Amino acid sequence: MRVWSLIAATILSLGTFSSQVMAQAEGAAGATAGAAAPKVIVAVVDIGHILKNHPTMKGQMEAIQASMTAADEEMGQRRDAILKEMNQLREQYTEGSPEYEAAEKKIAEKDTEFRLSLIKKKKEFDEAQAQVIYNVYTQINGLLKMASDHYGTQLVIRVSREKMDPKKPETIQMVMGQDVLYYSPNVDWTEWVLGQLAQTASRPAAAAQR
Repeated sequence: MRVWSLIAATILSLGTFSSQVMAQAEGAAGATAGAAAPKVIVAVVDIGHILKNHPTMKGQMEAIQASMTAADEEMGQRRDAILKEMNQLREQYTEGSPEYEAAEKKIAEKDTEFRLSLIKKKKEFDEAQAQVIYNVYTQINGLLKMASDHYGTQLVIRVSREKMDPKKPETIQMVMGQDVLYYSPNVDWTEWVLGQLAQTASRPAAAAQR
């Protein structure tokens, strides 16, 4: 249930494009009247890097994980209580007697309820994690659309900025498996997206201090 296995950690400076897009993010009013934005037909982003460095995603996932741990402890206690009742049943009643069967039925009902609760809890946590990822994806997609609309970009490609290291065979496989062999740092929007996400995350805190 962890998403972190999907995340690659790499760092690369953005280059001149960062200042261009940040100027755009300040609003069209700040741009020179009548000046056309430079065309960027194809851009790239390192989604793995963005997810790993997202300003709020890690905290949200850790909060869900903490709730999962607490739920596991609670469910473990309920399971142990049912097992204890089963052991006491065998000690108190003769198997097959009316008393035994009546008590066994009650325990079976508790066990069924427990199993249903377990399935429900797992579904709730799976959905909570999926909602976090969905929200982050929506954020990123919205930023990419904004930049694409401004620069006339028609295609944004996912890349990994992982560097080849002969001592780490997995990095060779990762880099060689990419469709993109080369791209200019000027069309890498990764750091700009992270900057915008950081600004968005800081706004509620700034508002709360007023």
